[in-house]
Amino acid sequence: MDKLETLLEQHFGFTSFRPGQKELVQAVLDGRDALGILPTGSGKTLCYQLPALVLDGLCVVVEPLLALMDDQVARLQNAGQKQVVTLSSRLTPPDFQWLLHHLNQAKFLFVAPETLMRPDVLNALAALSINCFVIDEAHCIAQWGPDFRPAYLRLGEAIKRLHPRSCLALTATAPKRVQDAIVSELQLQAPEMVIASVDRPNIFLGVNQVANPAEKQVSGIELIQAVNAATIVYFDTKAQAETWAKALQQKGVAADFYHAGLPSQQRELIQRRFMAGELQVICATSAFGMGIDKADVRLVMYTYAPESLEAYSQGIGRAGRDGENSASVVLLAPGDLSRQAHFAQSLPDPQLIKTIYAHPDAYTDFDDPQIALLQAYVQSGFSQAQVQQLLAQRADEKMTSAQAVATYLTNPGCKRALWLRYFDAPTTEHHEQCCGELLGPQIAALAKSSLRVAPDSDWQVDFARLFNEV
Repeated sequence: MDKLETLLEQHFGFTSFRPGQKELVQAVLDGRDALGILPTGSGKTLCYQLPALVLDGLCVVVEPLLALMDDQVARLQNAGQKQVVTLSSRLTPPDFQWLLHHLNQAKFLFVAPETLMRPDVLNALAALSINCFVIDEAHCIAQWGPDFRPAYLRLGEAIKRLHPRSCLALTATAPKRVQDAIVSELQLQAPEMVIASVDRPNIFLGVNQVANPAEKQVSGIELIQAVNAATIVYFDTKAQAETWAKALQQKGVAADFYHAGLPSQQRELIQRRFMAGELQVICATSAFGMGIDKADVRLVMYTYAPESLEAYSQGIGRAGRDGENSASVVLLAPGDLSRQAHFAQSLPDPQLIKTIYAHPDAYTDFDDPQIALLQAYVQSGFSQAQVQQLLAQRADEKMTSAQAVATYLTNPGCKRALWLRYFDAPTTEHHEQCCGELLGPQIAALAKSSLRVAPDSDWQVDFARLFNEV
């Protein structure tokens, strides 16, 4: 057993690394930058946790969502690591400032890009020794940065300011152009590149054609009942998520809906019930999923054409994390692809950019996503010319992504082969459990997960019981 395996066993109890882990751990220990594209469930977090426990200084981890931060903090604390902190909007201003002035006592810091770019946060971190600057879910730089979180596009500036010993970017899905964008935006220096195949052979890649939206719901519910195991169903509107959840409940299926319009306490309860096996089905918008590590999800269903193959790959990667046979399926109706192409063009045009930049203070209270995006760019310090260039480039990328999705969904040949080529991964032999229409034979091959369905009850009562309030 060499030195790295000894450290692995000492800190985590494992005797061997999973593919890709050892090379990334060694790069961080050597003080080199690295980019790791590893499949969902391959243990990406260990790639920074192990070096950070060995090296002196602070490990800064940039996460896109509070749920991801909570998950990583809980895992580290359960493993006995108590020097873990999160800087977020949930802290009161006094608590935030107290933590900011005591970061020298921490081993791990989890932070969102918007919080990281605050001047007081950057000033505090600049005074510390940072052993590793980690960007988890690094594909967000290319996909979320231009669309609605421009702070992601300033991470390279933060790295330049903080001078970390090494930088480590991690994600599960990134084709070559996204890999290049990550390296360029973060200004990684001769990074160690560990690129694994995006393929998940245990997940059937299904596309089922339906005649209309009404048939989509009927067919979808029939598939969910036939699979009869943990299922995530994705929608592009909150209303559809709610409608399907109620329809499933009427069929006797333990289902609930999840979207950003719900109170955070209710979202937390729904997620916990799903993780515990008390709910069979989550009907959700894209607000649900990232960081959800439930091993026995057997079906991930899309009721609309995904915005990109990257987003689709992230979504279906929530199925079959235990390695057992599982499935994904897109329910495709006439008009879905044109609807998706329309959404791909929904970025601010040059005239709106000019208007907002001329009088930014006059548009602070508008409930409009395009105006909100431009306000975020203004607050992040981007010039009007920079924004016009970034959004023009992003519009082209989104159309290219929409065309790739359309080709995938309508291609009569092997969908897995096309999908893998998109991600520059080696193709595999086609077989019955590979891809196509999700039908009885494929459903019969799925592993059955154990569901523990709780009696029907009001969610407020459940939540109060969960936190010992009744």
